[in-house]
Amino acid sequence: MVNEEAEALALSQRMAAKQYRAELPAWIFIGGLSAFPWLIVWADAVHGIPLAGVLVAGIVSGYSFAWLVSFKIVITPAELVFRSLFRGKQSIKHNQIKIVRLEWKAQKGPLRLVVEPKESNGARKLDINAKVFSRAAIDAVLELGSRVAKADDGGLRDGIVLKSWRSWRGRPNPKTNK
Repeated sequence: MVNEEAEALALSQRMAAKQYRAELPAWIFIGGLSAFPWLIVWADAVHGIPLAGVLVAGIVSGYSFAWLVSFKIVITPAELVFRSLFRGKQSIKHNQIKIVRLEWKAQKGPLRLVVEPKESNGARKLDINAKVFSRAAIDAVLELGSRVAKADDGGLRDGIVLKSWRSWRGRPNPKTNK
């Protein structure tokens, strides 16, 4: 009886979980970049196709697509899970979240979703590469943050270009001082 209840609870949590993966524009961009080695091999095909060129092009393409496939955000009723190729699987329980921020950092990649834990619980900070995910995925994580703790989009939900345009338009005109 207890085992059946636990299985039913686990099933309901899996059904309620939201999953997000890298979106189509990221696939198109990375796919385009990973096609350059193949173009070099093809351009050199008049002299014969070198095995080393095919091997390098295959490794670059395979690595690029493995990197994209690895990105995944899962929001369950109890925790937020992020998975990537280099950082592996990281998670934080909802009650451990202090703040969720969308920020712009040039050092680690432009658009980042940062989930900071409360100091007292020992959970690790999640640093999510947001530029490969859809706007719906970013909004879902920010909405989770506002629901369980605090969220700050930093004015970046529309992207850095619109934020820069708005701040530029808000400046006074140097010729008229208005």
